[in-house]
Amino acid sequence: MKSRRDAPQCFGADYYRRYYDDTETRVSDQAAIRRLATFVGSYLAYLDIEVDSMLDVGCGVGHWRKAARKVWPRARYHGVEYSEYLCERLGWHRGSITTLDPEAEFGEATFDLVVCQGVLQYLDDRDAATALGNLGRWTDGALYLEALTIKDWEVNCDRSVTDGDVHLRPASFYRDHLREHFQDCGGGVFVARRAGVSLFELEGE
Repeated sequence: MKSRRDAPQCFGADYYRRYYDDTETRVSDQAAIRRLATFVGSYLAYLDIEVDSMLDVGCGVGHWRKAARKVWPRARYHGVEYSEYLCERLGWHRGSITTLDPEAEFGEATFDLVVCQGVLQYLDDRDAATALGNLGRWTDGALYLEALTIKDWEVNCDRSVTDGDVHLRPASFYRDHLREHFQDCGGGVFVARRAGVSLFELEGE
């Protein structure tokens, strides 16, 4: 499937008004991301992963940056966004998850925490695979990943507030590409294998 979201102009004012500004149709809000970041922060603290640096790829309207100030107040935060509209409006670094060179742009090649929420379903299979490889290279500690899957669309999500004009794939596509570099800890949290974290068998895949 070729999504119309492959065109950068599609991520304009109308898209963000519908999915982030309008209380009747928004898919998430700041309170939800604050709860999510608190969960991720608590889990990483339990795993003894300190977060001093954070890369948010597809940072959108900035919910994670605001949450990070509470959960990881001393962490260096870097937000990357593909939408020209949001970059002009909010001053994000404009870039793509498939081509970003974080060392050149931010002076850091790897990060304690990488967040990639609601991005990969907008990429075709080839670009999504490239993006997953990049996430493996950029993550020293943990990755929080959310991507809409076929089952999510069919069973789990509220379609009235979810953008379905995307590339829907099975969860196995993501897990297979992540396995080389990450341990799946559940809850969307994937710990980098090079972080040296030991998990009991039922704590992860």
